[in-house]
Amino acid sequence: MRGPQFPCRKASDSRPPSSRVIRLAVLLLVLALSAAGALEIRDSWLSPSAIQAQETTLQKSAPPPSPPETDRKKIGEEVQINPDGYTSARVCGRCHVDIYNSWKNSMHAFSLADPIFDVAYMQALKEAGDTARRLCLRCHAPLTMANGDYDLRLGVTNEGVSCDFCHTVTDVQLENPQRPYVLKPGLVKRSVLRNAASPKHDVAYSALHAKSEFCGACHNYIAPNGTPVMTTYDEWRNGPYPAEGIQCQNCHMVLSAGKVVTQDIKESGPEIHLHDLIHDTNQLRGALDVEIVEAVRRERELRVTVVVKNVGSGHMVPTGIPSREIHLIVTVEVGGHTLRQDRRYRKVLADKNNRHLERDHEALLYAAQVVSDNRIAPREKRFERFTFSVPKSGKLNLDATLTYIYSPLLLQQKRMNIKLDHAAKSGL
Repeated sequence: MRGPQFPCRKASDSRPPSSRVIRLAVLLLVLALSAAGALEIRDSWLSPSAIQAQETTLQKSAPPPSPPETDRKKIGEEVQINPDGYTSARVCGRCHVDIYNSWKNSMHAFSLADPIFDVAYMQALKEAGDTARRLCLRCHAPLTMANGDYDLRLGVTNEGVSCDFCHTVTDVQLENPQRPYVLKPGLVKRSVLRNAASPKHDVAYSALHAKSEFCGACHNYIAPNGTPVMTTYDEWRNGPYPAEGIQCQNCHMVLSAGKVVTQDIKESGPEIHLHDLIHDTNQLRGALDVEIVEAVRRERELRVTVVVKNVGSGHMVPTGIPSREIHLIVTVEVGGHTLRQDRRYRKVLADKNNRHLERDHEALLYAAQVVSDNRIAPREKRFERFTFSVPKSGKLNLDATLTYIYSPLLLQQKRMNIKLDHAAKSGL
């Protein structure tokens, strides 16, 4: 039950909220200039060079000076556990070192800092204002549901899907998408550990934290008009795995060697639930299998049957934002030429005017209908048949390849070189 890992800054490159305001303002300016034709912002395949360029740009930006010591508490840089409100993940990380190190490189930790989200969010803000702010931030900065910090002024809000958000959830109400989580911040921290105790805070066992419903409140989005936009949780719920007791956490938070707390605090271990959520390309590659099950050549015709199987994903492939898709490409090499046919697996959304929605923010803001959806369901086998015109004789080489395609909008540095004037003399 996986998705790709997108490029993010290192956790050590964290910045105070003022830098985020500056970054968002710059993004708005760039997007506005793009609309006027002064700068070019174009689709970018998620190639290693594009990722490296984006990371380099982010790392070169000089962070503003740190806030005065007296201001740190109000932006969330508490020096100890907050008994009445929310505590910074950095405080949690002092004792829960292995868990914190796993979380800090996750998409949860970078839910606000991901450059792909940044651009999509600024586009949504430009078009829908406060509606987009409340829609996007209730999952990308879920503490806003409790503290109302929709301007992202507090440090704990800017930590994204943080330790203290998840571990202060007491209930999930999927029927209430505006406020699906019931939160009780303070000294009681909830987890799947039974009979646990801590010298620093209270601990409560929570069966909810081991259930997919905990994830479903964010990893499912049904538009107010009823259009299913992102349905990862529903895809799992309607598949074969719930009956087998296999939850989202079984794949995304597997047990691994590590200490729950440092040994100077308490003896613990030997395993922890990984908090990086295992969103990487290796698990993505393990989701689907492709096999050529038949290739029949008769006279000048080659008939090919290929089966695509969802063998490793508890939800549809691809899942999440509908702009992602899978391509099946079948090629035949014959006589120095390459013949090609393909299939595309994706969900296509449209607005109320039947305009297909290609951008991420458009799907969230304007989806009114599902035009088509031929994605691969959990454990589904999809048989695809192809017919090629080929010579009567000669060797053929047949190939079937599955490719994951996602074309998010990323900021790209564009050099502007404009000739302003010219002067010349000749015949001197």
